Order: sequence, then structure tokens, then C-alpha cells
Amino acid sequence: MTATRSALTYDVFVAPEKPFVAPTPAVGDAPAWDPTTSTLIFGARDAVLVDPLMTVREATALADWVALHDRRLTTVYITHGHGDHYLGLPIVLDRFPDARVVAAAGTVRQMQDGQALDNSLRTRFPGQIADTVPLPEPLSSPELQLEGRPILVIDTGHTDTVDTTSLHVPDLDLIVSGDVAYNHCHMFVGATTSESRAEWIASLDRLAELHPAAVVCGHKDPTQGNPPAVLGESRGYLEYYGQLRDAATPDGELFDAMVDRYPGWVSRQQFLILGAATAP
Repeated sequence: MTATRSALTYDVFVAPEKPFVAPTPAVGDAPAWDPTTSTLIFGARDAVLVDPLMTVREATALADWVALHDRRLTTVYITHGHGDHYLGLPIVLDRFPDARVVAAAGTVRQMQDGQALDNSLRTRFPGQIADTVPLPEPLSSPELQLEGRPILVIDTGHTDTVDTTSLHVPDLDLIVSGDVAYNHCHMFVGATTSESRAEWIASLDRLAELHPAAVVCGHKDPTQGNPPAVLGESRGYLEYYGQLRDAATPDGELFDAMVDRYPGWVSRQQFLILGAATAP
């Protein structure tokens, strides 16, 4: 889907849910990775790509999709240090070798320290992920430029992992949230604590204070648009999950309660909701 309001425009690519190798979970659906987004922000000549996905196959499709926009890809930005958002980078760079790859300093640190996590993903997707991935350049300023228009980097702290970021495009009243918000997709809350959920909720509130017209989430139901309501919905999900955890709800009952509360949400995955052994 494409949206425009100024000299800049954005478009969203959604890589569909995909199965991975793992033991059969005790609850929920068969092991599958949640649908993941990549966002292209572009002007008359140039473009910025946010999060180059994970597998060779989906990154190849993403590169083909970017090429269809007939813009010069100047920049690839990575929102946070989870490999499903950056392991496809070598495939994209093969197609667009002149693109500059950047991320916040915290994201670069997480990528440097994340070899075990990356290898875990390669085990789950055997033969589907590049062997080596270059590190991005750490940004010295919390701002990108696209044809003279600002794209602002927002430090969102500890959300579904540490050192996460979102992007704000004032010209479009657009937020590209990374994994700070999810869109009708069960959230990766299994590894959270009361403290980290409170920090996550504060980051959602900070994004909401910008009063965006659209929010592109890192994971979403492909049938959904990009409404700002996802910020409040994600906040409510975290609050309800926290209530169940505070009540010492057994894992099986907690999983069922989350699915019952959000029956239309995709990716009813044990690893997302309970943080089992298959969690990233």
C-alpha cells in the first residue's frame, strides 16, 4: 500500500508468515515467524529503506520491489538489533551497492553482540539466511535527510529488546515504529519483566504524543492498514499481559487468555507470548 501527503511518499512491503524448524510447541500454532515489514520512504529521486528483512528469499523479493519504485536507494536504516529486521542486508546491498547502511549506536552494539542470536535464526531457517552480514555505520546525529527533508530517529529504549528505535517523518505525519508497536499481531512479550513493560509503555506514549497520521509496525497482519490506533492497541496488549503475569496466571491459561482477548490477531506463537525455548 502506498501513501502520500507531501513531496515525500512511503510504501510498505510485508513479508508473510513463514514456518521455521523447531519442536512442536505445547500451545498455539505450528512454529512460524510473524509477518515482518520493510518501509520505503521516497521523494522524486531518492529513497530510504527501513529494515531489510531476514531470509534470502524475502530480501530478494524486497530488492525487486524497491527497484520497481525507480528511485536511487541512498540509505538503509535498521531500527533495532533483532536479526529478522537486518539479516537480509547483504541481499539488498548486492542490488544497491551504493546505499549507505546506518543505525543508532545501540543497534550497532546489539548487532556486534548478537552472533549467537543470528546463528539461532540460521538454525531455524537452514540455508535461508546469508552467512555474513556487514555492520551499519553508527549515526552521529538523530536525523536522516531525504531530498532535504528530515527523518528523525527516536530512541525508544527497551521495548521487545534493548536499544530500539523508531523513525518519525514529519512531512508525512508518519512513524515507522520498528517493534515498538505491533499491528494485530501477537507481541514478543514472553521475555519481558514488569520493568521492561513499563519502559515499553512509556515509549508507546512518547510516540503517541507526536499525533501521527500513520504508524507502520515492524510486525503486522498483512490485511491491515497503518493506523495510529496501533499505538494504543499495543499499549493495551502490554497492560493486559502484565495483569495476567502479576496474577501468576499459569502459562497455558495465560496463552489462552491472550488469544481469547485478541482472537483476530495473527501469529499465535508460544515463543512470542510465553518466551519458551524457541524464543528469539
